[in-house]
Amino acid sequence: MLIALVVSLVVFIAIGMPIAFSMGLASVVALLVDGSVPLIVLPQKMYSSLDSFPLLAIPLFILAGSVMNVGGITTSLVGLARALVGHLQGGLGHVTIITNVLFSTISGSAAASAAAVGSMLIPEMKKDGYRAEDAAVINAAGAILGPIIPPSVVMVIYGAMTGLSIGTLLLTGIGPGILVALVLMAAVAILARRSTLKTYPRAGLADTGRAVWQAIPALIMPAIIVGGIVSGFFTATEAGVIAVAYGVLFALGTRRSTLGQLAANLSDATIVSSSIMIILGGAALFGWIVAREGVPAMIAQWLQATTDQAWVVMLLVLVVLLVVGIFIEPIPAMVMLVPVLQPIADAYGFNPYHFAMVITFGVLLGSLTPPVAVLVLITCKIARVDVNRANRPLIAVFLCLVVALFLIAFVPWISLIAPRLLG
Repeated sequence: MLIALVVSLVVFIAIGMPIAFSMGLASVVALLVDGSVPLIVLPQKMYSSLDSFPLLAIPLFILAGSVMNVGGITTSLVGLARALVGHLQGGLGHVTIITNVLFSTISGSAAASAAAVGSMLIPEMKKDGYRAEDAAVINAAGAILGPIIPPSVVMVIYGAMTGLSIGTLLLTGIGPGILVALVLMAAVAILARRSTLKTYPRAGLADTGRAVWQAIPALIMPAIIVGGIVSGFFTATEAGVIAVAYGVLFALGTRRSTLGQLAANLSDATIVSSSIMIILGGAALFGWIVAREGVPAMIAQWLQATTDQAWVVMLLVLVVLLVVGIFIEPIPAMVMLVPVLQPIADAYGFNPYHFAMVITFGVLLGSLTPPVAVLVLITCKIARVDVNRANRPLIAVFLCLVVALFLIAFVPWISLIAPRLLG
């Protein structure tokens, strides 16, 4: 049955079928070949995998970020970022990274960050002297912070799959998010040396204070979400409800959006949420068959028989994450790999929350690598540049992110410092 599952999955992906349907139909083929399990089990497994209270946080976080964006909050975040780092060499490149850091505390989604921040800053970066492909790559790389810094849709999915504390998982993204931002700013400084770019004067204390004041409404929401979850006042799902309510009140209270705009935003968030749920349903079927065939246990036993060195196993895991990310989008890749890799983490004594961040960041890098490279496709479309022209600057930025991945993997305290400090 396992051979039929893998072969049919490869065939379906090769003919261009969406990954969610590829995994679901591969599961059907596998059960038909086996013949010992009735097909009625498939819809039951799909339904039970999605019938989860923690998963309700996904559409709520997506809607909250969408509502805050339509309320004009991105403008205030750009202003704050410009006041903080606009004077550095590379100007708007650094502003792009910091804006993505700030926007990540609202959106929880890489694609949303790429579209929202990119649409505002890529045209401005081009005016300042950035090549279109450089501007696109910097924005795409910065958008990867969306699912790392809390709130994170990907971490909610991971917690729902493994039973780990979603609040703790969200906190593990703070340290790596800061590290990745610093690495990307270093990459921007390198890219900036190749071009003549406009520089901005250092913002004065009054200008910085004004920018902070204007951004406070945006900064309150992540404080409510993370603070409430960590303190135990509410769960991640309940935090999503509060975030949506806050976003709606802010948008209507400031009169930056109308009820009609909010309704249109609701439909957009519904479409995005539905696509994620379809992926999770198909991946759940695939993962169930893989687990039923004992693949995780077999791999763990093989590794234990091959080596007793934890660092060697971690290195192999990183290679697997980078290779799989080339071909499969982050969420389905994570849902497919977690049931296989989690027993390995347990067998070698890896901290489960640190290991969760390694897997999450590893599969997220697939958003930047062809042929998937969904973030690069989004930003190149905004920059109006052929995606092939982005390959050269992308290689340099991607290698910087791989260095960050290895640091996160082999220095666990980067991921664990925030959860430990906050108890």
